[in-house]
Amino acid sequence: MSGRPARRDTTSATVLTGPPGAGGYRRLAAGDGEEPLLRLDLGGSPPSGGLVSLLAFVHLSDLHVTDVQSPARAEFLDRLGDEDSPLAGRLGRVGTYRAQEALTCQVVEAMAQAVRAASPAGGPATGAPLSFAISTGDNIDNAQQNELSAYLALLDGGEVTPDSGDPDRYEGVGSPAAYDPRYWHPDGTPPGAPEDRPRAEHGFQTVPGLHDACRRTFRASGLGLPWYAVYGNHDALLVGTQPADEALLALATGSSKPTALGPGLDPVELIAFTETGPSPAAWGMLTGPTRPVTPDPRRRFVDAAGWLAAHLASPGQPAGHGVSAEAAAAGRAHYAVEAGVVRLLVLDSVNRDGGWQGSLDEEQAAWLEDELVAGHSSHLAADGRRVEGGGEDRLFVLAAHHSLETMSNPWSPSGRRRLLGDDLLALLARFPNVVCFVNGHTHEHAVRAFAPLHGTGGFWQVTTGSHIDWPQQSRLVELALDPASGDLVIATAVLDHSGLIDPRPGGLTDPLTLAGWSRELAANAWQGRSRPEEPWGRGDALDRNCLLVVPAPFPLAPAAVRAGAGAGVAR
Repeated sequence: MSGRPARRDTTSATVLTGPPGAGGYRRLAAGDGEEPLLRLDLGGSPPSGGLVSLLAFVHLSDLHVTDVQSPARAEFLDRLGDEDSPLAGRLGRVGTYRAQEALTCQVVEAMAQAVRAASPAGGPATGAPLSFAISTGDNIDNAQQNELSAYLALLDGGEVTPDSGDPDRYEGVGSPAAYDPRYWHPDGTPPGAPEDRPRAEHGFQTVPGLHDACRRTFRASGLGLPWYAVYGNHDALLVGTQPADEALLALATGSSKPTALGPGLDPVELIAFTETGPSPAAWGMLTGPTRPVTPDPRRRFVDAAGWLAAHLASPGQPAGHGVSAEAAAAGRAHYAVEAGVVRLLVLDSVNRDGGWQGSLDEEQAAWLEDELVAGHSSHLAADGRRVEGGGEDRLFVLAAHHSLETMSNPWSPSGRRRLLGDDLLALLARFPNVVCFVNGHTHEHAVRAFAPLHGTGGFWQVTTGSHIDWPQQSRLVELALDPASGDLVIATAVLDHSGLIDPRPGGLTDPLTLAGWSRELAANAWQGRSRPEEPWGRGDALDRNCLLVVPAPFPLAPAAVRAGAGAGVAR
């Protein structure tokens, strides 16, 4: 369309891994864009021209804003997944340490700048204005107050200080003062010490001053859009799996950082059950050797009420970022958003009793069913009977942290039932107006069609990767009507952040240089490579830029153009 701003997403260009060098290390390079791929898994027709936009938004996920200097982290467990570990075959990728994790604030800043640059081109289907952004959980990494404050400032815009503990020196993993050759040390090797394994075996280089640079205060740009928040397991639980008790609370704000497992602990047991429950012996963080660090009360644990209250106090728009005062007081993180003919339902899939996989409590499931009944003129009852006259038809987009496949956590010390992915799918299958479900959690792009169990329709599940692991991307999503066929088209376009593709020429005072280093380091993670050329994360081409067709569940006139997103409405 002439006069439309040029696209700044991966349909025009993208960042790719280059050829391997020493140790298999790959630099990054600019690559060609990827045209959207048509998917007719659910039926319908190829889109015609003249699509009518219903809703366009930005989908971010898994920001993992991280206090890497916190004592309440178990980086030492990550080494159990290294190739020289006898347990590597049993544990696979552990994920409690990343060479790039000190740069999470700068990555989110680089993504905010990319969102601002991409916004003038609008949605990927029609170029309609973007209504809002939504961040689908794991916005922070370790449920700490200082991480929460940084994440809010990054999305709203404001001053961000990534540092904690001693203001004069970096005290996290990889610091010269606590040299351990199993981790990457960007400042190099101290005299008389062996070279660290990432440099000796995997081709990592030195970047002197990186850990000092990443701690500097900077002013964040903000997304420049209204934005909504989704609760994730790392927002709620220490290490993403562990409810806080007195010992863990004291560890987080205290002066002793664990460096290894204590005697007699089985590392396989510590990790194996964390999908569906808290780790036995708290990940081994309470009984092993430690080293001194500077205590910091800002690292205090933040519970659901505190997380919600912080969003209410945020100066950004909309007020509360979807959270109402009533919901915050009740610790309730699910809510609804009006967006024209579309209603966005935000779910809280975190099991607050522990475990990193998700599920829903029965109270929330009842709320969800009530919301869906109110937006359907016809639906199926639980016993399969057709129910007529429920309400005025609406289209529903759902958002949660966990995908259906990862809602597999039934852990419930109280004995109260929790709904798993199959339960949620059975509920959604009764309501044909659900057309899209966006989520994150897996750190990998994925798009999956869920065919209807009754009649036509079905919905698309759109899972977007993380900001901490390769390829550090977000996604533009637009829901549009094709008047010629009556079908709905969900267009998705992946978005790279604005970090430097080659960070070497940049100065370490620039957040975009640091974000560029983070992306390159993420591309060279030595655990978890699913293909020879790069780690997992990008998915396949059919998981990235797509045109996802779904037959409209009820007749939609072209006049049903979205009116824009409204304020969050708690139920």
